[in-house]
Amino acid sequence: MPRAMTGTLLFDGTGGAPRPSQTVVWEAGRIEWVGADGDADLTGADPVVDAHGAAVLPGLIDAHVHLCFDATVEGIEGVAAEPMGAVRARSMRAARILLGAGITSARDQGSREGVAVEVARAQRAGEIPGARILASGRGLTPTGGHGWMIGVEADGPEAIRAAVAEEIRRGADVIKLFPTGGVLGSGAHGFEVVMTVQDVRAAVEEAHRHGRLVGAHVHGPPGIDIVLEAGVDTIEHATGITEEQARRAAAAGVVLVPTLAALDAMIEHGAGIPDDLMERAREIREVAATGIRTAISAGTTVLAGTDAGTPFNPPGLLVREMQLLADLGLGNLGAIRAATSASADALRLDGLGRIDPGAIADLMLVAGDPSVDLAVLAHPGLVVQDGEFVV
Repeated sequence: MPRAMTGTLLFDGTGGAPRPSQTVVWEAGRIEWVGADGDADLTGADPVVDAHGAAVLPGLIDAHVHLCFDATVEGIEGVAAEPMGAVRARSMRAARILLGAGITSARDQGSREGVAVEVARAQRAGEIPGARILASGRGLTPTGGHGWMIGVEADGPEAIRAAVAEEIRRGADVIKLFPTGGVLGSGAHGFEVVMTVQDVRAAVEEAHRHGRLVGAHVHGPPGIDIVLEAGVDTIEHATGITEEQARRAAAAGVVLVPTLAALDAMIEHGAGIPDDLMERAREIREVAATGIRTAISAGTTVLAGTDAGTPFNPPGLLVREMQLLADLGLGNLGAIRAATSASADALRLDGLGRIDPGAIADLMLVAGDPSVDLAVLAHPGLVVQDGEFVV
């Protein structure tokens, strides 16, 4: 039986101007028809939701989350010692929270023991409600590298190649690498480069051989040079990217996932964060914003991802990242595209991120006009996933 929304202010996900007084009809999980209210055939449709001018958008996509983390100062390091039952339960709860926020899909970029792979399987099987998860399993890092608590340590091209194959065997949808240090947790810090071009290339070759995309956590231009040369698909954080590197990324089809909201959340709250960590966060945040502004000006594709699970940055706050990207040059419509069709295209989420006939019926309905104020996206009134009303 078809279902429909009428009277909507429609954002199709492509970055175009919204269209008023639009009807969307879907059936069996797919959008069947989109057009002006006066042209709609609603024969047999039930229910028919009269949106009264509310905005309808594709379900949002968070391109970078960590389902397994507790979003506290101690959470990243502490996950390594927690009982796996607690980690698993929190990960499943995080997927539900994402869905309630209108984030119908998300890419997990590393989880302890690959627990996000389990969440993805359970969601796809209909065993749990939650965002559709694209899971990387365990991230790959060298011995003592950043992200060890959600990763597997591997040193040298052959060991890395074998580790990629093992993550795919365990069910990873995508592969995550840690070629440089990071801001949080023990292990390599800051802009320290801990993988060679040969290391990263071995991972990319093995992942691509199996049809998997590769995302690389990178802070600093030296690390960005390495991953661009090695041919990764997405650069996470991309702190300090130069104009020349941004143009190289654009030419190669490499996309950036800045996750600026994670640093902003730490800096904004501050309480309980050690002084050295706060200093590091402030330094990296300033460099990151400058680089992403440069990349947007250079025409590099940028996706919206939150790094959810980091301190004071729980799942579901994608709107905050969208606002930051809008302010750096994407504008509101560009930020909506970054969280919908651009992410769907870059992450190969076929049928998602758009409101078009034939697309998967993932929709969110919000009061207000997000082209004027993105904040209205924080409170969806209705969420549809795979054609079913879930919120």
